[in-house]
Amino acid sequence: MTSGSPLTIGLTRPDGANDELAKAISSLLPDATLLNWPLLTFAPIPERQKALSAMARITAGDWAIFVSPRAVCFAHDLHDLTALPDLHWAAVGDTTTAAIQSLFSDPPQVHRPSSTQDSEGLLASLPIEAMRGHTVWLFRGQTGRETLADTLRQNSITVIPVPVYRRNCTRRPAHLSALPSTWVITAPESLRCLRQLADTLESAEDRARLLHCNLVVINARTEARARSLGFTGAIVRAEAPDDAALARACVVFKQD
Repeated sequence: MTSGSPLTIGLTRPDGANDELAKAISSLLPDATLLNWPLLTFAPIPERQKALSAMARITAGDWAIFVSPRAVCFAHDLHDLTALPDLHWAAVGDTTTAAIQSLFSDPPQVHRPSSTQDSEGLLASLPIEAMRGHTVWLFRGQTGRETLADTLRQNSITVIPVPVYRRNCTRRPAHLSALPSTWVITAPESLRCLRQLADTLESAEDRARLLHCNLVVINARTEARARSLGFTGAIVRAEAPDDAALARACVVFKQD
């Protein structure tokens, strides 16, 4: 699978999070041009007291589920997570698990997905029967999927979301003018920002080109989201969300 223009890859993670991915891609595609183009920024929620009040109600034996390393970071900034009562910990993915355990001198056991690194993977690994009768505190952003909360509630489990950060679309970097032919998308929400960028382009040709770009995504949900937003180009799904797998997925778009 190839594109008709030089391989220029947009790396869309927040600033500072693209370095290792760039190294992995460059090792496989030394001739590709890599553009650091973050699509999302993250900020603390304005209603800090509401989150703090929720955290003050956590009791021993409850469950704390974190949807991302970012949720761990922002929650810990609000309240020292190591000072919470004795909890059952759970995380959507290995990197989120590592973020939790890095806070402790004696890291706790963290329930995490044993299959796909997403909400569905975590749900498949959780001891649902044992969770009944305990409150689940779900640390997340202000917006996001409701799969975890809805599924747990359907299983008669009390779930209280605790938003600890908000997402914002970034402005187009002033020093970047050319649009990448390929974008690496690791957060489904960033697709909304990419679509927003397309809608702001003055040239109809540029808008069409962006909506027909190549995409590297991390799961079927992100692929479906891209299609629903009007992206019509080739989409390759990485076999895993790590840097090496994302880099291998980019090779599909290598020029002949």
